[in-house]
Amino acid sequence: MSNKIWLMEGLSSQRDIIQGMKSFAGKMRTDITVYASHRNERNEILSVADFSLAEPKDAEMRLPFILSTVAEWDINAIHTGRNCLWFENHRKEIEESGVSLTTGASGPQWLEMADDKVTFAQVMEENHLPAVPSLRINSIEELQHSLSHSPFEGQQLCVKPVTGIYGMGFWRFDDNASSMDVFNYPEKRIVHPGQYIEALAGTPAFTSLVLMPYLPGPEYSVDILADKGEVLAAVARRKEGALQHLENSGEAFELACACARAMKVDGLVNVQTRNNNSGRPVLLETNMRPSGGIGYTQHSGVNLPGLFAFHKLGLMSKTEVIEMAKNDFVPATVRSVTDVIGYSTHLTNRLN
Repeated sequence: MSNKIWLMEGLSSQRDIIQGMKSFAGKMRTDITVYASHRNERNEILSVADFSLAEPKDAEMRLPFILSTVAEWDINAIHTGRNCLWFENHRKEIEESGVSLTTGASGPQWLEMADDKVTFAQVMEENHLPAVPSLRINSIEELQHSLSHSPFEGQQLCVKPVTGIYGMGFWRFDDNASSMDVFNYPEKRIVHPGQYIEALAGTPAFTSLVLMPYLPGPEYSVDILADKGEVLAAVARRKEGALQHLENSGEAFELACACARAMKVDGLVNVQTRNNNSGRPVLLETNMRPSGGIGYTQHSGVNLPGLFAFHKLGLMSKTEVIEMAKNDFVPATVRSVTDVIGYSTHLTNRLN
């Protein structure tokens, strides 16, 4: 076994994942080789890997690029954080090259379901797991009717696109909001319903929305390592203002793990919950990829990227991963701060 793992283009946490794998290998005194690739010049990510590659921008060239790279460098495992549906649809060809593939899912149907927030909520309810009540809105007229005849009586309403990441397009409706609040305090994500409707009317095409009751919280973001639906390790981040409290137990934690099992997730994923008006957690969504804050979880003593790499490379069994995650966990509180890193304008680890 050559212990080579390749992290293909991911989202904001790709650098943290690479560093987590490398630090864990040092702790375990075991050599692994980390390859990293990206379509764009992301030297701050690629520079921390042992070797880096430039991915083709043309999707038609992706499969030949993967197969030739696996063959030339004898790669054992591939993890991807983007284009996951494409990878699932080409899993057979990729794994026939002798490499394992991790996309966060056990099949394309799970990626499609997780990407649709209304369908996700419905499927969770069918699995007897509480999810935020979600109503699909397909037109401005439907939204206007729902705002004047609320399906969630007595609760403040909020809206976001049916598909999307990073809270994109999330807005909370407030009849008392001034027309300037959306410009002066965008971080509050509060908008007057009339102003939102007016903005929608000016768009060339309507994109389906999900209407929900606004939940008071707190919100939990649970980072999970799973193997085809079996949860091996997890760390919950309870978000309260600027602080995040790291936990590995409690109702929200258990709900997120139950969701991961129901979704048959595979690899590093993230499940989000938020407490309702009764103080009970309900599911918001599942991200079939590592979260942007997965690096924070290492402050609990549990290195999820490292455990993932060692498990995929056959260096640790499921039982060993479960036991280490349980024994190493220590509760912690973290806060994100502004920082900068040096940007290497020339990569010395580039293979192509």
